[in-house]
Amino acid sequence: MSRLAKAVPYIDPDVDHVGVSTLRTMNAASLRESTKTLVIRDNNTPVAVLLAYDSFLSMQEQMERLLSTVELLSDNEELRLLLAGLKQHNSGKMKSLDDIEKSLRQKADPAEIG
Repeated sequence: MSRLAKAVPYIDPDVDHVGVSTLRTMNAASLRESTKTLVIRDNNTPVAVLLAYDSFLSMQEQMERLLSTVELLSDNEELRLLLAGLKQHNSGKMKSLDDIEKSLRQKADPAEIG
């Protein structure tokens, strides 16, 4: 499983299945404490999934990142620049951020030796 796949909350098909009547008996406190994902069923037909709000937000964030990546890779100019940057990195022509900041400080104050 990839690192990205591990970062995205996964809704396991073996989660707890509960009927609509069971859901009616739950209150806000029990829902807040629950760490399980629930598949809500009506007459043995899955109708909804209930998961922790933090898990939902994490899934949304990962989806936004994925869509941003797809958008970047779909833009020919952005893709060209990305590939050029990777080529520079692989050829060893890249400088670390620390080196760049040190160089900028020295240009701002030539007396500073770092």
